[in-house]
Amino acid sequence: MEKDITAERTANAIMLNTSFEGHHLIVEGKKDQKVYEKFINDKEIIIQIAFGKEKVKEIIRILTERGFNRKIGIIDADFIRINEEEDIIDGLFITDDHDIEVMIIKTQALENVLNTVCSKPKITAFEKESRNSVRNQIFILAKEIAYLKLANKLYDLGLVFKPKNPEGKQIKYKKFICDKTLKYLGDEKFIDTVFNYSNNKTKNLKSKEFIDIKLSAIKKKEYPIDQLVCGHDLTNVLFFLMRKILNSGNKMLQCADAVEYCLMLAYEFNDFKKTNLFAEIKNWALKNEVTIFSRN
Repeated sequence: MEKDITAERTANAIMLNTSFEGHHLIVEGKKDQKVYEKFINDKEIIIQIAFGKEKVKEIIRILTERGFNRKIGIIDADFIRINEEEDIIDGLFITDDHDIEVMIIKTQALENVLNTVCSKPKITAFEKESRNSVRNQIFILAKEIAYLKLANKLYDLGLVFKPKNPEGKQIKYKKFICDKTLKYLGDEKFIDTVFNYSNNKTKNLKSKEFIDIKLSAIKKKEYPIDQLVCGHDLTNVLFFLMRKILNSGNKMLQCADAVEYCLMLAYEFNDFKKTNLFAEIKNWALKNEVTIFSRN
């Protein structure tokens, strides 16, 4: 399985590819590959999937130790900046926001996808009723999910938010989000949902009371929302909104993953060029005399 592919095995594969004389761009997963392959100069760059953030870092370390310099890596920030865990590693770059999906949703790609798969009058009616844009609404909801994820990371609560395998049973959002108004139904229902979902999936599950205390502690602090919120949660909430509230029957909306792929397709190079990630990689490329992007 992909998760069993070690960093050393991937590093070995890169070094054994002697027919390619360009640079290797190492990314976390298949979705990252789909985004970045649209923008790279494929004559000088090939993408290698590491299947995990820590594996990207480990592959970079192994290749550096072996004196192999034709590599760069991109990883999602996740909670790195919030927890002040950022490492300075030459040739390793970090997304501006929590992850690449957040970066995409902050651009016109969101409106382009919304207007393609949903009725414009229904979008307008929803925004008028909620007195907020779709973008702001999904960020508000995803923030509630992110607080608990951060608490889980910091206090080792033993919670599980996704199935072990992609085809596994997902958390049911309608248990803590109203499927008529898209309103958050409160911490108690959210904790109950995730706690019950986590049962029998983990050996270190803390009590609901302890989880509630730690969640409350996290929510008293201020965090930059684009560093806190996870793009996967944004797309899950967006999918929930499109199907349940905006009643879209578009065949493209098979699942939240389909929404992510639609957003990736709609993400344009002109938007990517405005990011710090692009600027940092471009500066590194100029210094190392490499043409990473197909357009500058």
